[in-house]
Amino acid sequence: MIDSRAALAAVVRHAVELEDDYDDIAPTLSALAACGDSSLVPRLHEALEVFLDEENFYGRDLIASVLAGVQGVAALPVLLRAAARDLGDDQDSLQAEIIELLHADRAAGRRAVLECATGDRPELRRVGLWALGCVVEAGDVELLAAAAADVDPEVRSRAIGAIPDPAGDDQAFGVLVQALRDFDEKVRVAAVSRLGHTGRADAVASLVALSADPAPRVRSMVAYALGRLGHAEATPALLRLLHDPERQVRANAGEALGSVGGPAAVDALIALAVDDDPQLRVQAAKALPKAADSDPRVTPRLTVLAADDEATVRAATVSGIAGAGGRPGHWEQLLVELADDPDPTVRQRVAVVARHLGPDTAAGILHRYTHDPDQTLRRLAATELARLTDPTVR
Repeated sequence: MIDSRAALAAVVRHAVELEDDYDDIAPTLSALAACGDSSLVPRLHEALEVFLDEENFYGRDLIASVLAGVQGVAALPVLLRAAARDLGDDQDSLQAEIIELLHADRAAGRRAVLECATGDRPELRRVGLWALGCVVEAGDVELLAAAAADVDPEVRSRAIGAIPDPAGDDQAFGVLVQALRDFDEKVRVAAVSRLGHTGRADAVASLVALSADPAPRVRSMVAYALGRLGHAEATPALLRLLHDPERQVRANAGEALGSVGGPAAVDALIALAVDDDPQLRVQAAKALPKAADSDPRVTPRLTVLAADDEATVRAATVSGIAGAGGRPGHWEQLLVELADDPDPTVRQRVAVVARHLGPDTAAGILHRYTHDPDQTLRRLAATELARLTDPTVR
């Protein structure tokens, strides 16, 4: 048994003074979270409030972990209110605690989350809607549709992110389509992203209509989403986005054309592959492999790109064939040809993908790389060899 009050005092002192590493306080923190001493709860609440007022997110996270351990799902309302306070951090640790509690007791967690999501304060509605996305049910569409019309754009964005799977739900799908017309850029981006994951062909026309959106982030997400859906109807819009003023929009449009495939899309990518601008050839090298199974012109063109004068193009070719998936060994010969590339960046890319793309030749390539002059490559090769023999190695 530990002296829980002394342990809590040590944790608070550590968070305030920051004289020791986290590893020094971690055993005390774990023991405190597992102690089950509910008499600590008022003191924990006090410490949490102090850290929130002082904008000490590290202290907030330590106390939140203890509260979660001591109280379980009963701590959720307090943790949600803490998450509603913006301390300028990403809240990764706090959100992880909240998600774990939601998964541990979904029913009780939903009650706490719904209370926040329907509250009067916008900051609580925001965090409640975010958390609802972890435990959302089909019947929540009405609540989320109302939140998608909230005066607060952040609330609307969170509501769109929490919409239940719209693949087979026309009401949820309609909420997302309506959100494409929202005046706030962030809401439109959220709606486009969700539509891109629906798999619904009837999402294509609505997304194409947004391909001329004034916000580059929206156009970029439109290109990405159209690629996810993979319907040829999107090709004309993607061809326009391929010449967008913004680099990221062009890049996403190129990759989307590879996913969509078809003669018109491959024509455009082959034109990029022979352009004098190496950045356009990089774009083609990343996108073309996705269309390899649908167009016989792709593999010969990738062979040419793999021998490009620019190392960045050759490296992009490796990344492209790795990202395209396909059956193991399909790209093995191309991988073997690039394995002895004079540029270390290309060889590093080969090392990372060898066991996936060239299962029959990976061991030989990686063993050779353990003696390469490039230190980074030697380290990568050793790691990948370990993964080759034991898939559980990280």
